Amino acid sequence: MWPILTVAYLESVMSPALYASYLQWRTDNPGKSGRLYALILQIATEFRSALRANGTPVPVGDETAVPSACLRHAQTIILYELKREIGLPFTEGENNMVLRSDMFLRNVWTGNIPLSRDTGGLSPSYVAQAAAIENP
Repeated sequence: MWPILTVAYLESVMSPALYASYLQWRTDNPGKSGRLYALILQIATEFRSALRANGTPVPVGDETAVPSACLRHAQTIILYELKREIGLPFTEGENNMVLRSDMFLRNVWTGNIPLSRDTGGLSPSYVAQAAAIENP
């Protein structure tokens, strides 16, 4: 399953405080009205490119669709970048979450987290270290 990242979706998962700050930021900066969509497109493109780099089939169609296995990580990076642009401070937890999400993305790029299609859709698959050694 490839959920589509949209402005409405990202707005729906924002905390009330972030959403209020985001609306005020858009009011104060009318030229930034399309910035959230630009961030969505940029981050979705990074995830889709990482998948293509490892031979994972990427469907043609909506450019902001990402595999469900990547959704939480893409959402975290997008909201982090939005908060940065608005000028809001980050908690230690937010810094940790975006670091983990960035590590996930980098591991998809390098093939350390291979994604495969199965009956449940596209999801991460892992090989146990012992099996990897026994079956080179």
